[in-house]
Amino acid sequence: MPKPDPLGVGPVEETAIRPPRERRGRRPARGRVPGAGREALRPVPDPTFQNDVVREPDETLADDEELQEEEIRAHNEIAADARSAPGAGPQAVAAFTTFLRALGIDPRRDPEYTVTAQLTADFLAERTAALRREPAPLRPSRYRGNAGENVRLEKIPVYGMCPHHLVPYFGSVSVRYVPTERICGIGAIARLVRELSCVPRLQESFTQAVADAIERDLEPASVEVEVRARHLCLEMRGVEQRAIFVTEARRGKAGGSAPGPAAPPTGPHPPRRR
Repeated sequence: MPKPDPLGVGPVEETAIRPPRERRGRRPARGRVPGAGREALRPVPDPTFQNDVVREPDETLADDEELQEEEIRAHNEIAADARSAPGAGPQAVAAFTTFLRALGIDPRRDPEYTVTAQLTADFLAERTAALRREPAPLRPSRYRGNAGENVRLEKIPVYGMCPHHLVPYFGSVSVRYVPTERICGIGAIARLVRELSCVPRLQESFTQAVADAIERDLEPASVEVEVRARHLCLEMRGVEQRAIFVTEARRGKAGGSAPGPAAPPTGPHPPRRR
């Protein structure tokens, strides 16, 4: 008999509750042994193929390992120096505070200038860091390539400062050199550009400094450095004109090899004498 529904919905019939089904065990896959893991399916190396080639001990292996460890240690030291930018001291911050007040900027009156002296002092301390420490030299590696081949790194971003007005100039640096027996990592050249740019100097002097450092540390057959930059001292003051300033520096023979025979002239021929 159906039982009355206490909620008034309607009669509810009794249904039998089935007991839960017993789980059956999984059938082992074909080709596998029950209870064996993945290690049992891995192929066992054949000992007959082991040590077929007898290698002689390499005399230069120990030297290569020592050189590699030394290069890694030097790279870590140089990278740590490049990342550590010392901030300005309290004397510099106080001097900038006095300078701002002389311009009519008083942080006590306007809260927007509360940290201006501190941030400006830190910025100039970072962009002039190479004045107080010598940039790390390039770490050369042994070169096993062919003579006369070029190494070129283009469009390295550079941010320098004009020594006259202490305003930035920014652009890119392209480096090309012909190695003899030494090369260096591309990150080392980019780091060299950054370190040398942390000195307020003329773009001409900066270009010469990059070429001199590569020539001194790598001793290549030739070096060519090109810097293309915009100067805010030209755009923000004076004539207020935008232009790209290009400087170049060269060391060694052009192309790094002996000059070949002279090429025939390509321009118009001179008039013949009658």
